[in-house]
Amino acid sequence: MEDMYDDSGSFDITSDDAVVGDFSKNVVERAAAAKFTIEQYYHNFFRSEKEREGRRSRLEQRMKELNLSETKRDKLRKELEKKETDFIRIRRMRLTQHSFDTIAVIGRGAFGEVRLVKMKGANDLFAMKKLKKSEMIKKEQVDHVRAERDALADNNYFYTKNPWVVSLYYSFQDIDYLYLIMEYVPGGDMMTMLIKYDTFTEDQTRFFIAETVLAIDSIHQLGYIHRDIKPDNLLLDQDGHIKLSDFGLCTGLQTKQFKSLYKKLIGETTELKDTDTDRKSQREKINTWKQKRKVLAYSTVGTPDYIAPEVFLQKGYGPECDWWSVGVIMFEMLCGYPPFCSETPTETYRKIMNWKETLQFPEEVELSPEAQDLIFQLCCDQSKRLKVEQLKLHPFFEGIDWENVRSMRAPFIPKLDHPEDTQNFEEYEPEEDEVKPVVGRPTRKDFTAKDLPFIGYTYKSFDAVNRMTELPM
Repeated sequence: MEDMYDDSGSFDITSDDAVVGDFSKNVVERAAAAKFTIEQYYHNFFRSEKEREGRRSRLEQRMKELNLSETKRDKLRKELEKKETDFIRIRRMRLTQHSFDTIAVIGRGAFGEVRLVKMKGANDLFAMKKLKKSEMIKKEQVDHVRAERDALADNNYFYTKNPWVVSLYYSFQDIDYLYLIMEYVPGGDMMTMLIKYDTFTEDQTRFFIAETVLAIDSIHQLGYIHRDIKPDNLLLDQDGHIKLSDFGLCTGLQTKQFKSLYKKLIGETTELKDTDTDRKSQREKINTWKQKRKVLAYSTVGTPDYIAPEVFLQKGYGPECDWWSVGVIMFEMLCGYPPFCSETPTETYRKIMNWKETLQFPEEVELSPEAQDLIFQLCCDQSKRLKVEQLKLHPFFEGIDWENVRSMRAPFIPKLDHPEDTQNFEEYEPEEDEVKPVVGRPTRKDFTAKDLPFIGYTYKSFDAVNRMTELPM
């Protein structure tokens, strides 16, 4: 059974607690933790068995479709059996951050960083997201990383291979940090592309928005709402195609991210001020917004530019809130800035809540009627917003082969000189206290209520084995 505190240590739930009369608080917390651990174990066990049966069934179906000889079928069955054995071995393996060699730090935010890493003894590259527990607890962001881990694990479970979402291979923890070992997507993100090119043509926008629609729809089909669709979370693979990332605000788990993000807006009036719609200074405001854009992307405050009005109101919303965000991104691709951008989050909030007055296209940008109409059909009242099938039929997407978009040539092919090239990301110096293992750190600790959210965090994907030698599945 997976330890309650996995990989570099385990929670000690067996130590004695002084009990006077009723059970002590610590005993009750330990009992709750033990119960949750057992439930997690059996949930993962039965899911693993079902996944294994599914892999075997898909292989048999694929071999039947290919009309393979019995000799070839036996060979493929044995290869799958070997991979299943290797997977069991990998699941028993305890991973730590020192199981990986760091090549470069490619991202840093309020709670941790993202590194390009290589597993020791192998050639596969991964993106390691490393998050500090104490900071996440302090700022009430624990659910953020748990939501992402669960959404990505569910994506692996329900899809044999979802090309639209970054793959999760491993997750684990130690006393101080949480780790997500994910697919490395080397092309950078859409935000960087927009900073570089400022605007896209309608043809380029059509391609990227079509892929974004398919990526979001793949998540909606799992029953998730992303709720944080923005250019920063649209990554580009080596061929320039989109992969969706950062599921920390998706539904499936409650999160306090919105409350912390918009706490300052509580009690603020939604009434527009004259300065909010002052066209004379609009260009200066846009330039100020662009200068702050990258700083906001990695801050704990973030930017509300892409959030649908119903999400602010917290009165109930569905997957249509993600389509609002797509409309905002489409506007930014064509015009060079989001439609509600302002110098402060409060001004942005007011503009979004008054979108009927503030959603205006700049006079200096020529847009086709189809492009304008699609944006208006996405950034509108939530009851009138287009659904995915209506989106695909919109005239703006005329000529898009929805079944084969990922086979098309992308508008921009990322420049990569070698597999470990990180030129499409900003690079950061490793923090000094994280470069080397800390000698003499304890491997066990007393369990506390703050540790409850981290129980059952460890995850290992079969795809980590399957990607080494692809089966015709």
